[in-house]
Amino acid sequence: MNGLNGATNGSPMRYGLTWNGKSRARRAAHTPARSTLVPCPEKSVNWDTTRNLLIEGDNLEALKLLQESYRRKVRMIYIDPPYNTGKDFIYPDDFRYSVADYLRLTCQADRADQSGRRPMMNVETSGRYHTDWLNMMYPRLKLGRSLLRDGGVIFISIGDQELANLRLICNELFGEGNCLGCVARVAKRTSNKGTHFAPSKDYVLVYARRAECVAPFMDVVRPSYAARFAQEDERGHYATVGLYQAALDPRPNQRYWIECPDGSFVIPPGEVFPEEVADAAQVRPASRRDRVWRWSRQSYLEKRHLLVFKESARSPLLTPDGSLSKWNVYTKYYLEDRLKDGTRPRDYLDDVTNDLGTAALKRLGLDDFFEFAKPPELMRRLMHWLGGDEGVYMDFFAGSGTLAQAVLEQNAEDGGNRQFILVQLPEPCPEDSVAAQSGYPTIADICRERVRRVMAGLGDQDGGFKVFKLDATDCAMEGD
Repeated sequence: MNGLNGATNGSPMRYGLTWNGKSRARRAAHTPARSTLVPCPEKSVNWDTTRNLLIEGDNLEALKLLQESYRRKVRMIYIDPPYNTGKDFIYPDDFRYSVADYLRLTCQADRADQSGRRPMMNVETSGRYHTDWLNMMYPRLKLGRSLLRDGGVIFISIGDQELANLRLICNELFGEGNCLGCVARVAKRTSNKGTHFAPSKDYVLVYARRAECVAPFMDVVRPSYAARFAQEDERGHYATVGLYQAALDPRPNQRYWIECPDGSFVIPPGEVFPEEVADAAQVRPASRRDRVWRWSRQSYLEKRHLLVFKESARSPLLTPDGSLSKWNVYTKYYLEDRLKDGTRPRDYLDDVTNDLGTAALKRLGLDDFFEFAKPPELMRRLMHWLGGDEGVYMDFFAGSGTLAQAVLEQNAEDGGNRQFILVQLPEPCPEDSVAAQSGYPTIADICRERVRRVMAGLGDQDGGFKVFKLDATDCAMEGD
């Protein structure tokens, strides 16, 4: 049973999420790996030179095996785990079985149990709808956190079904103070499915290992934003913003006179005024009714060359006699600065919809093999937010390998030195699927082929990858 515990009446219990199996899920992250990584040079590309990894097998075991070489070395993790919609494959939390037995018993997409559903399809009628999902996610997130370096960040795509639970377990594992935000993303625009609403969004939950080590995010400057900078002077293209804004909180050094081009003076609305009517003469606001400029007096003296005065019949600014002025005051900001520094990203995305993911697969000739892939543009946007052009980028729910495409394309664009690690279970494709009939029997095979095709299209760079497979033959199923 899921629930929240809180300390009351001296009880030692802490606020947090609890569920049936949580203790076992916590222990699962600490039990030794019972598998080994077996090199597969025949499935790899540029084995001798590449640093990129593609691991075929259960991600819980893979995360344990990666601890020795990659602990506190990963710059960014992006994962797109099952959303727990009732149709998702849910990884088991028991690795007593060999990989072969594990796949045979739980992953056959063309085999159903007596109820007519896939063996590991997590339906609401199972009685463990949320607990099975939580038991799967908890140890994997715990191990993922240990791989992040101090300035590392994890981005997790998730839907409405488990957003609340995911946030609670991430607060526990990463610390609530290390939550950098929750970004809503428009996933699709045309669907008319749903009972009361047509579902159109999902989320990207963002946590840092240590928030204080992560620089402020900066977004790309889009063409629509750049179009605002329509005016030009000797320095370049610029836009303007009002120096007075009604929502500003009063500050002691931000209420002063400004001299206009015709020699008149203006000040924001209010009830107290400087004793002297002169440029930069100031007064301390007496109440919230005394409005202020955006700049302090010192900033004004240093940057008044950036002021733009515009005549307006609707100016809110006052003259010394208390009447409304004909002038409004603006400040310049330059496109060059925004292109250099970027802009702070909003906590929603409406231009990286799922149809871009389908289009990316179509360009590679793989759109008939895989559905619902996230767009590489989404991962590249997250990389841009995080900044930098080096480090290890990881996805341990790799699916079709979108993260690898994003890393390779971003390196090709900016000359970066990023490397990727993908982990994907070799979950079988249905025997009657186009993928299986085209020679790609598992999701891992599709992932590997996608990365190969992206690499071929980009040419001369470290586009290779080393393939490893989990070998757990020493863990044969009991009684088999």
